[in-house]
Amino acid sequence: MFKKMISKVEKFVKVPPKEGYIKNSSILVTGLMIIGMILYPFTKGYGTIIALAAALIVMVGQKLLIKQAKNDFRDMYYAKDMYLKTKNTEYLDFITARSKQMTNDVKVLSERAKKEIAELIEFVKKYKK
Repeated sequence: MFKKMISKVEKFVKVPPKEGYIKNSSILVTGLMIIGMILYPFTKGYGTIIALAAALIVMVGQKLLIKQAKNDFRDMYYAKDMYLKTKNTEYLDFITARSKQMTNDVKVLSERAKKEIAELIEFVKKYKK
């Protein structure tokens, strides 16, 4: 019975990959759930509700950051391809601006994301005159 339920839930819940563009927040979420369990007897459940709401906010925030990072990288790689086809330097400017924005705004970028940004910046330096 439980195996059926778990398999149904697994179809709808997709765990983010370990090495995506954003660091995984599962440790933080697990910690908030443990805090919620500890607070339950002392706060008559209200502390648990707050801890679980915070965990939900973290998960939704991570989902939004993952989506935005994927879109940003897709746009930068598209700009790279278009520069190679058209030699329009505005594409290089776009890659530079977007990569700076990502490194300044998103503090939870994974090592993979930082490496790809560095590679894109090297590409820009190679072709920028």
